[in-house]
Amino acid sequence: MSIAYSIAEDNRYELDLAKHLAGKSEGDSVYKAINDIGCSCVTTNYDELLAPRFSDTKDGSTTAVSVNRVYDREKFFAKLLNEPGTVVHLHGAISKPERMIVTTKDYLEHYDHENVQEFLGDLFEKKTILFLGYGLEEAEVLEHILRRGAVKPTRDRRRFALQGFFLSQKPLYENLHTYYEKSFGVHLLGFVRDHENYKRLEAIIKTWENQIVVSKPPLAVDHDFMNEVLDGE
Repeated sequence: MSIAYSIAEDNRYELDLAKHLAGKSEGDSVYKAINDIGCSCVTTNYDELLAPRFSDTKDGSTTAVSVNRVYDREKFFAKLLNEPGTVVHLHGAISKPERMIVTTKDYLEHYDHENVQEFLGDLFEKKTILFLGYGLEEAEVLEHILRRGAVKPTRDRRRFALQGFFLSQKPLYENLHTYYEKSFGVHLLGFVRDHENYKRLEAIIKTWENQIVVSKPPLAVDHDFMNEVLDGE
């Protein structure tokens, strides 16, 4: 994207990112399974296919929550992580191309921003996290995000990554498995891509869809959050 912007600038051509990065529909894909789980999501994707459908059925009723999309880093706050139906677009979204993080310069400045670092710090320190969609070839992207969030290993297992690999990549996967666990407390859950490729990922998430129950945080969580804010002031 940095190169594309440079070429466009040299030729006085305005890139229409919304046109060139038009997304697909949710369909019967891994997105549908994630959305049906209903948890809050943090994504580095530009598309808006993530749209968690949260339902609160404790009283026998179903309460749908409209999707709350947050694009601007000035609005990245830890409280969003306690709100089912929320999607935080860490790098912006295609519906707001002017706010997207696309060039190397954008990327470096973005992760130096105080709001981004604090948000990632709260995410990695307080939540159970599952990373999806980062292939072995994108390992450095995941590592950068973890480092900018000042992630440290923990004794309890709260950070996971579904990691696909081809059998020819097994030695690399095994080394990364050890590296991420020792460095960041991230536990890789591997699956082989040789036959079904990422269809295997979809099958795994669809299996979890009916096993994971998402609930609204108890009032005590909001109370603790308010105390943190007040103490910070």
